[in-house]
Amino acid sequence: MTGRALRIAATAAVLAVAALALGGVFDGGAGSPLPPALALAAPAGPMVTIAADPIGLSIEYPLLERDLGRGRCPPAAFVAAVRGLGAPTLRIGGDSQDEVAPAGSAPLPGVRDLNAKLWTQLGCLERETAVGVVVGLNLASGQPAWGAELAAQARAVIPSARLSFELGNEPDIYGLRVRWWNGRALVASAMPWPTYLARAKLLAARLPAGSAIEGPDLASGRWVAAVPALARTLHLRTIDAHFYPLDGCRDPAAVTAANLLSRRIQAKLDERVRLARDAHAAGLEAVISEANSVSCGGVAGVSDEPATAVWGVRTVITALRDGFASVRFHSSGGPYDPFVVLSGRVVVRPLYLGLRALAALLARGERLRAIPNGAGLDAVALKRPGGARTTVLSNYGATVRWVTLEASAPVRVLAVIARTPTLQRWQVAPSGGRVRVALPADSVVAIAGAPARGSST
Repeated sequence: MTGRALRIAATAAVLAVAALALGGVFDGGAGSPLPPALALAAPAGPMVTIAADPIGLSIEYPLLERDLGRGRCPPAAFVAAVRGLGAPTLRIGGDSQDEVAPAGSAPLPGVRDLNAKLWTQLGCLERETAVGVVVGLNLASGQPAWGAELAAQARAVIPSARLSFELGNEPDIYGLRVRWWNGRALVASAMPWPTYLARAKLLAARLPAGSAIEGPDLASGRWVAAVPALARTLHLRTIDAHFYPLDGCRDPAAVTAANLLSRRIQAKLDERVRLARDAHAAGLEAVISEANSVSCGGVAGVSDEPATAVWGVRTVITALRDGFASVRFHSSGGPYDPFVVLSGRVVVRPLYLGLRALAALLARGERLRAIPNGAGLDAVALKRPGGARTTVLSNYGATVRWVTLEASAPVRVLAVIARTPTLQRWQVAPSGGRVRVALPADSVVAIAGAPARGSST
């Protein structure tokens, strides 16, 4: 390409971003040359059916107690924030689940009692939002009677069809952040596999007959090979794991927005795909039960910035494509929380905006198929039972890219962009049976109203 052509292309890219920021459409102007457009292949490979709750929430016990407020029912703003993601499953757990006991329990080192009104408030939240609830049970303390008591309290306020239980949080790394009780003292060493299995069996046996159980909430590869046998032993209905692509605990230098937006980080989800395959082979569902951008609560300036919106949308799409039914985004009172409740008000962060946009795109029963693409764009086609189709593409590049799709009517475009805290929407009219759509740098773009197969200019 000549220097003049490079300057023209660069100018076109800058103008495109400026037009998108204003919510408009950039067509290059009369006679302006545009960069080449990418031709998309036809969808191929396995077809995935979207479950009822592809986007979920996860929250630590103390934070949930605070967010639910002091009333009998949670603040209206909190309810509205949950509803904004459809009817997401709400998983209550994390490190805190192995540090809590039912209200009024006898004291034990490293454990505190739950608020007695938690379950009444949670029942009200379920009635107002129709969320499914996963109750995280304490396994680290070795008190199976606590699990039975918490299960009974939960079942008293939440329909059994919307209630599941989780046996411990990240038991494969007990000792790192959460110490476990060995009967005499709290210890920081890794829990042996036989100890975990024995405790999990005792805890599962204390749950009401027919209870839905999921696990083992793995955070490492330590016990992955044992998961199929574990699923049979504990009669799991769902196999789950956690996913944090950037390590804020041990590698803070790598915690950057650029790393979060890279294809390399997106590919890290492949480390969890074996669990999805094992689950499907056993006839079970697989979910990412806890996820967020950066481990150890996140890092301000990265976890609370617009890049997380793009990362979150990409993660859900990738997880669904790879066989997971849902991704639950965690809140712990740190920078990565999707939204924050302050005195009954809700302040949303960019991650929440991205997830809300995605929740509007993903409908139960919708079919998802990958679109093979050798030019560096991740793409999937979404098709609803009624025939409406949406193409979702990720641009990992630092400049605007273009695609052309066959279309006989205007298409609606929604862009989640890493460099702006707002969502951008616009329409593109067809010309000669095709539409040409700009993909801003570091973005995810959904194009509704065009078939998933494109044609080049």
